[in-house]
Amino acid sequence: MNLFGPKRIFLDYASATPLLPEVKKEMEKYWVADFYNPNAIYEEGVRVKREVAEYRTRIAKVLGVAKESVIFTSGGTEANTWAIRGIKNGRLILDAESHPSVFDAAQGYKSATWKASEPLPLDKGTTLISTVSTENNVGRQARAWRKRHNTEFPIVHVDASQTAQYYNVALEALACDALTLDSAKLNGPKGIGALILRKGVKLELPPLGTPPVPLIAGFCVALERAARDRESERIRLILLSEKFTEAIRRGVPRAMVTNISPNIVNISVPGILPELLVLALDKQGVMVSAGPACDSNKPEPPETPVRFSFGRGTTEKELNYAVKIFCGIVGAMLK
Repeated sequence: MNLFGPKRIFLDYASATPLLPEVKKEMEKYWVADFYNPNAIYEEGVRVKREVAEYRTRIAKVLGVAKESVIFTSGGTEANTWAIRGIKNGRLILDAESHPSVFDAAQGYKSATWKASEPLPLDKGTTLISTVSTENNVGRQARAWRKRHNTEFPIVHVDASQTAQYYNVALEALACDALTLDSAKLNGPKGIGALILRKGVKLELPPLGTPPVPLIAGFCVALERAARDRESERIRLILLSEKFTEAIRRGVPRAMVTNISPNIVNISVPGILPELLVLALDKQGVMVSAGPACDSNKPEPPETPVRFSFGRGTTEKELNYAVKIFCGIVGAMLK
C-alpha cells in the first residue's frame, strides 16, 4: 500500500516513519475512552497510572533494565539534551557523527570531537562519552578506565534513535550507561522518546510533567515490534541498500556513495549543491533529505550529502525508480 500518493516515493525514514496499525490501535483508547489523567487519585486515573507502569515495564524488558530506568521524554532531541546537560560539568567526548542536538547541548562545556575510527581520547577529566555506535567497544573501554582509576566517570551515552530498529540496543549489549530512543524513528508516534539510565547513574534532570499516556502506549508497542523484527529487517534493508548503491555508482560514476547503516545511503555529487538535488528529486516524486530534518532551517554546506533512508515500506521497485530519477537529474545538471 502506497501511503504517499501516486508516484510519490518516501525515502526519508531517518527523519520520520509512518505509524504501524497495531500502534495506532493501542493508542486510540487513551484518546477517548480512557482519557484520564494518570496523576488523578480517583479510580479511573489510578487504573490508567497502573497501565502506564505496565508499558514502562514492557519497555524496560526490551532493554534489559528496571522500569525505574525508563525516563520518558518528548523525543530523541530532549533525551540527548538531558544526557549531556545532566552530567556534572567536565570534559565531554562527542562522536563526530552525533545528531546536532548533542553538539547544541554541549555548548558551554569543554568537549572534544572524536571519530569512531580513532583512539578514544580519554583523560581523567572526561565525564561523558556520547556516541551513535552500535558496537560495545566504547563502553568496554570506559568500564576498564573506571575500574583502573577507581572512578565513576566517564559514563557512556549512546544515541540509538536511528539504530534501535535494526540492532539490539539493550544497555548491556552496548555496554553503555545512558541510551536515547525516539519513537518517531520506530514507526511509533511522534512527540515521545526515552532516556534509559543504568542503575546507579545519576543525572540532574528537570521536573517531569504528566505522562502522555497515548504516546507512551504507542511507543511501547512500536519498540516491541522493532525488537521482534530487527534481524529480518536489517538483512532485508542491507540487501536493498547494496543493490541501490551499486546502481547509483553505475549510473553516476562520479558520485560519492556511502552506506552508513543498514537503511541509510549518503550520496554527494561534486559540483551540485545538496539542496538542489533534494528539490529536483521532490519535483519528480522522490522524498529525501540533506542532513537531519530538525536542522533543516540551517543552510547545508556544499559537502553535505543527500540522504536516502529506507524503512518498512521500502521496496526494490521503488528504489529502482529512484535510481532512474536520480541519474536523470544528475545527468541533466552536469550538462
